Amino acid sequence: MKKLYTLYILICLGFTMQAQIFHETFDSTTAPAGWTMTNTTNCNWQFGFTGNMPGSGYFTPASFTSGAAAFIDDYCSDNNYTVELVSPITDLGQENVTSAQIEVIYNHQTFSNDGNFYIKIWNGSSWVTVLTVDGDMPASDTGNNATAIIDITPYLNNAFRVKFEYTDQNSLTWGVGIDDFKIVNTATVGIEDLLPAGFRYYPNPVVNDILTLKANEDILEVLIYNSIGQQILAKQPMDNEYKVKMDGLPSGMYLAHVVIGTKKGSFKIIKQ
Repeated sequence: MKKLYTLYILICLGFTMQAQIFHETFDSTTAPAGWTMTNTTNCNWQFGFTGNMPGSGYFTPASFTSGAAAFIDDYCSDNNYTVELVSPITDLGQENVTSAQIEVIYNHQTFSNDGNFYIKIWNGSSWVTVLTVDGDMPASDTGNNATAIIDITPYLNNAFRVKFEYTDQNSLTWGVGIDDFKIVNTATVGIEDLLPAGFRYYPNPVVNDILTLKANEDILEVLIYNSIGQQILAKQPMDNEYKVKMDGLPSGMYLAHVVIGTKKGSFKIIKQ
């Protein structure tokens, strides 16, 4: 069974807005400044990788049209690769950074479920694994990539780094692509960016399995994540009202991301 396990991933318990501390798109065909990587004899990381992700589907493959960092195991002549891509140091011990999260788009494709992808955080003294993907993520033929949103507040330090690690488990498999990596300051909370569009949501807590979203403009996108960071809903309502059906979901905390025009906002949902 294809699965996504998170050893530690806790979506920020407050509302969030996009306050970027660091952003890397990997659009250039050369390695970004300050990034380090594992180089092997026969196969290396590619930057500015465009086109379809191998193994992501025959009929509806996923793509990185603007460029990504990718280790395409399928292009390599050997097996038994374990490679790393490490971000430059970012000082998150500053007084004005009290909470933060990382966001990254990725696509990990396996063959016969062989191959693992990890995200690790430098906590000031050692590497901590915060995300483990040991199957296809997302499933093939969806045409989509996956998004990880990980709270890094417990790891704020003066030498903060993120490591992306891939291993093919000594098997012939497809590989991994990484795009649009961000470190976001979540200390400024709220959905203020959406309020000019008349955005509102109710009820919260959700008691009858329906969360209603309304605005004076069309709601373009709604993403819902559970408490361990798995995306459980992705819709494009293209309407000024949308009802999120939460029946069948267990009680607990969820995070909703809403896009209206060029504005974005996030808020916590409690389902009773």
